[in-house]
Amino acid sequence: MVILFRAILGLALPCSMVPCAVAQSTDESGLSREYTIKAAYLHNFARYVQWRAETFRNDQDPFVIGVLGSDPLGDDLDRIAQTKQVDAHKIVVRRFPSLDQFRPCHILFVPRSVEPQRQVETIGRLRNSPVLLIGETPGFAERGGTINFFIEQNKVRFEINQQAAKRAGLKISAKLLSLAKLVSEDDGSRER
Repeated sequence: MVILFRAILGLALPCSMVPCAVAQSTDESGLSREYTIKAAYLHNFARYVQWRAETFRNDQDPFVIGVLGSDPLGDDLDRIAQTKQVDAHKIVVRRFPSLDQFRPCHILFVPRSVEPQRQVETIGRLRNSPVLLIGETPGFAERGGTINFFIEQNKVRFEINQQAAKRAGLKISAKLLSLAKLVSEDDGSRER
């Protein structure tokens, strides 16, 4: 089944778009692979989202992935940025210790270490901006984030708020939507 999904989506990174086990999978230091998987997802999400036409002036403009607060993705995201691209755009990673230091980016990852009040403030501030807001806290997507990671049956999965994507002027591919749980801001209900 995993091979079938990779073939359909043309994905090069292992576990990049299909749910991957985390707790039992560890690297040589014994750390969970959760953030390695999430870093790969960030890159692959970029490949299945269409930004507004005016987002890039030319092919030399970088594709910017931002991380708010302390960065649990660490070197994994930097390695992806060194070796991968989004379309013709070089990937640049920016880390923002606080929302006050935020600069425009295409994807903003808001880790669970960011206080809930700051998460709500971030969603509110970027609500109509062409930024793919990605979190990992229960309720993040229902509050207006675009994508939210969650762990289910020891696997990294994600949910998508299509209303938030539309508001930001982002178009999410049907392929990506088919792999997600869809979340609504209105009532918090989930569908598959």
